[in-house]
Amino acid sequence: MSENVLILLIVYAILSDLATGLGVFPLLLFRSISPRLFGVLVSVAGGMMVGASFVVILEEGVKTSFVLTLLGLLVGAWIVYYSSIRIGEGEVKFENLSKKDAKIALLTFLVLFIHSFPEGIAIGMAFNGSEPIKLGTIMTLAIAIHNIPEGLMIALTMYPRGVSILKCFMYAVLSSLPQPIAAIPSFFIGNLIWWTIPFGFGFAAGAMIYLTISEILPESFEKADKTIVSFSFIAGIVLITFLTKIFNN
Repeated sequence: MSENVLILLIVYAILSDLATGLGVFPLLLFRSISPRLFGVLVSVAGGMMVGASFVVILEEGVKTSFVLTLLGLLVGAWIVYYSSIRIGEGEVKFENLSKKDAKIALLTFLVLFIHSFPEGIAIGMAFNGSEPIKLGTIMTLAIAIHNIPEGLMIALTMYPRGVSILKCFMYAVLSSLPQPIAAIPSFFIGNLIWWTIPFGFGFAAGAMIYLTISEILPESFEKADKTIVSFSFIAGIVLITFLTKIFNN
């Protein structure tokens, strides 16, 4: 039974990873990106990041530990601040992007990449429960669905800056690669590493909120009118909240 559960866990975790790539496909509708549209799309991505941080990520973290979630939030924000300074001091190369564009795209990818570790641990621990097939299926489905908007976030910070759809898809899937990697060991030692879930969720939320405020929104205001950017940002929050509400029902 345990071997069959482990195989199912691996398959589900891989499918959850691949689901992130589905978020890239809406951008196939855009043939070219004007500066104004660039500002709109990037501000929508920022709104989705902030919305996801409060509506999904922090809410999940505090279910396990309020203190560890808040600690992770502060650490995540500081890490992005420190990384931004260090990256700003060097010559950043990411695909064909300029220094500033490369920094934002790279930081967004890294934040979502790190965020995938606690999600992988959650999947592994679900398959280690009293009803492994039922709980594991529910947990994997929930995370896979939430991965789709995360794939869109990746694409929105890369595609308007000149990265191809194919490479956006690749980076979206790669950003969730920690899920199958972390799911397997957590299946065996989940009870020993439970604390990484609330801390990891808090870390991701803090990192995304800081990244949005410090990097994404200022750039959006440079490309488009502040009113358009503000409403686009709010639209991003509404979109991620709506998707979360629909998929959680």
